[in-house]
Amino acid sequence: MQFLEPLELCYRSLCSCGDRPIADGSLLDFLRQVSTFGLSLVRLDIRQESERHTDVLDAITKHLDIGSSYRDWSEEGRQEWLLAELSGKRPLFGPDLPKTEEISDVLDTFKVISELPSDCFGAYIISMATSPSDVLAVELLQRECHVKNPLRVVPLFEKLADLEAAPAAVARLFSIDWYKNRINGKQEVMIGYSDSGKDAGRLSAAWELYKAQEELVKVAKKYGVKLTMFHGRGGTVGRGGGPTHLAILSQPPDTVNGSLRVTVQGEVIEQSFGEAHLCFRTLQRFTAATLEHGMNPPISPKPEWRALLDEMAIVATEEYRSVVFQEPRFVEYFRLVSIHSYQSKFHQSFCVF
Repeated sequence: MQFLEPLELCYRSLCSCGDRPIADGSLLDFLRQVSTFGLSLVRLDIRQESERHTDVLDAITKHLDIGSSYRDWSEEGRQEWLLAELSGKRPLFGPDLPKTEEISDVLDTFKVISELPSDCFGAYIISMATSPSDVLAVELLQRECHVKNPLRVVPLFEKLADLEAAPAAVARLFSIDWYKNRINGKQEVMIGYSDSGKDAGRLSAAWELYKAQEELVKVAKKYGVKLTMFHGRGGTVGRGGGPTHLAILSQPPDTVNGSLRVTVQGEVIEQSFGEAHLCFRTLQRFTAATLEHGMNPPISPKPEWRALLDEMAIVATEEYRSVVFQEPRFVEYFRLVSIHSYQSKFHQSFCVF
């Protein structure tokens, strides 16, 4: 690494001048840190909502005057065009592309990715992913923005209908030769606990998350792809919170296989990783549960259990949506309860201090 050269020169210079005690102080510590972690310390995932990528491609197709706008195309039409462009070499846009603030934000993000070392970044996550074109769109934008080492693209399926459609979407991606060559036999798929819960309620969301993982594993096995499930969990029960050990053990058979990814939401980072002993215990729970899941896999639900849960999920979704989406007084009630809860917590905090 080029950054190490001047540091090592300073170290050798100090030693040759008889100042080894100084060289072996903070400078040596810094040398070790750079050698161990590099300049980025940890890899940063990038996350953007799928519609923002659609906005960019819509602007490009309008600017190039390619028939109707990208937004109006069918899913098949989008895939066909994206794959044609990915297989070609022509640039799609230049500095004259008309840009809104939102479009500039997306393209500027890709520009930063292209300028920084690849070891600064992990995955590019697509929030609210619904279809194969969402993934292909990011692949094309990475190429157009000159990202030399493209980030792996991870679709995040969140709402109930998107979770149901996820296996078919991933199967379509794996059936595309260009994409199969691109991923080199590995794929991450992220599933969202929070938005699925908001969309359908906790019971229906949990059951659909379970079934989606089962089907995704079957698709991956069919196409010979190593699938890593990426869990978007939070602190509260509605965001997938709960005991970490039990949560991992409750995952469907063959969905862990010795590895999984979990994103920990902001509200629980401090309590799980804020101190060294807490961090160690949290990682210990993750590791132990992951190993136990592989050595003692859970059993699959019996057919009669599945049938019952399917019936319960339908009823639960209808009841949940009848209150949250159809009850005109719900928003007012929720706002008042939230304000009261916030005021109570603030008063308690004020009294403590």
